[in-house]
Amino acid sequence: MELWKESLQTALDDRFDAAFKELTESNADVREAVKQQVEASILLKDHPKYDDELKQIADSYFEAMQLLLGEYIQHMYIQGAKDCVTVLRELGVIK
Repeated sequence: MELWKESLQTALDDRFDAAFKELTESNADVREAVKQQVEASILLKDHPKYDDELKQIADSYFEAMQLLLGEYIQHMYIQGAKDCVTVLRELGVIK
């Protein structure tokens, strides 16, 4: 990957992390959802029927979901920036 792309990706990752931290701190529903996710993960891993096969399936599922959500967040963030530029151009603020 080119250096400028790596730098941009690092900056985006940092911004996403900061935004999620801000969201978690300011939104009780998000804090509760995070708590539920952690509790469900513990229950799953402690479940007596959680064997190697089920672990592999669950890990595969959660890795795919995490990748999809990350790509979606990045796409929406970049699209929001593009939309912002479009609005500023339409308002005559930038050319």
